[in-house]
Amino acid sequence: MKPHYLFHSKLILFLIAIFVISCTEQPIESELDVNLKIDTLSISQLSLSSYTVAPNLATNNRLYLGKKNGIEVPLSFIKIGSSGYWSYYYDSTITIDSIQFKLYFDDSSYSSESYPSLYFSPDSHFNENSSTYLDFDEFSTVDWYNLGEPNIINNTDTNNAYTYSELIWGIDTLAQVLADTAPSVARTFVIKFDNNNSNFIELFSEEASIEEKDPKVILFYRKTNIFTDDSVSIDTLSNSIYSSADLSIFDPRNSEHISDEIGVSNGLGTRSLLNFSFSIDSMQQGSIIRKADLIIPIDSSTITGSFNIIIDPIVSDSLTIIDSTGILSEDPYIGIGYPYRLSNESDSLHYIVSIKNILQNIILGNSYNYGFKIVSDEKNDPFDSIWFLLNDSSNQPRVQITYVYNDE
Repeated sequence: MKPHYLFHSKLILFLIAIFVISCTEQPIESELDVNLKIDTLSISQLSLSSYTVAPNLATNNRLYLGKKNGIEVPLSFIKIGSSGYWSYYYDSTITIDSIQFKLYFDDSSYSSESYPSLYFSPDSHFNENSSTYLDFDEFSTVDWYNLGEPNIINNTDTNNAYTYSELIWGIDTLAQVLADTAPSVARTFVIKFDNNNSNFIELFSEEASIEEKDPKVILFYRKTNIFTDDSVSIDTLSNSIYSSADLSIFDPRNSEHISDEIGVSNGLGTRSLLNFSFSIDSMQQGSIIRKADLIIPIDSSTITGSFNIIIDPIVSDSLTIIDSTGILSEDPYIGIGYPYRLSNESDSLHYIVSIKNILQNIILGNSYNYGFKIVSDEKNDPFDSIWFLLNDSSNQPRVQITYVYNDE
């Protein structure tokens, strides 16, 4: 038999064996002329550390204000967009009767003793996607229009069961400045509790619904219609102008969490780095990884519901040394992303995340192990945090790998 034929025959048999093994967790007996071995590798020397990035929660479907779980939100900004309705102020056939600013929430247990105050500025700007508390460290509403606290309407369904509440401010005094069409006009509102109020309120943001409960300004007006026969009719109308951006400002500086804990939190801006030794030389050449799980024990007592973490391998050009005790304006670590970026929900004791694909590519020489960053999924409650348990000698963070190789 020719040598190249023997080689191809063995290769085909080897691939068939790999396929069969991948379909079962049990070792198989075979008379194939290949020496397949199944082995395991456990990596327990993992390095975990945390760093903090000033939080920006632009995609959240709620606006927050106050303090919850030791995390403070002193301000929430709302920008009302441009609209052709602002020109009604200058239209001689239109009489504006009143203007309202509205926010919505659906917490029937909220204390009615205190509500946030509303302020307005025509020239204060924020960036929904990048602004953080670092941009408003010396923020003051001294030069803003103070519109006071709202009137409240509590709505019910046909069975008289509570559904939602409306916070309504009369803002007639802003008619002229709102109607200013200059490009520099910002139409920025901010809500905050005065006098260091300890309340907490959760409101609908522009991401929460399709206009129905978005933050908005409502114009109530009368339009005079003059017809060719000189007859006149007056229509009583209203139109809404919705927010074009909104953002709650999370300030983690005065939080009550223990500073040396390692974990992840959206509201605190806490993220973690994971490193362990694994390279192309960690296994026999040509090894095929059947299973590779990252296992991280957790303290789940600090979360109120499901909590997903995201694990993302780091690309080489993001490697840097950072001060883990400071708060960064942006994340210095760049993740590879799809298809290696993984999201996983915990059981009550661990996160168990399959990192098989990235480790296989490291073995094949297609990727290099620069470590992983771990962040909280943006859909998690921003006031929840997960902390990793690192000091239990019987339950350490680890990577467990099962792999197959040809022992020739």
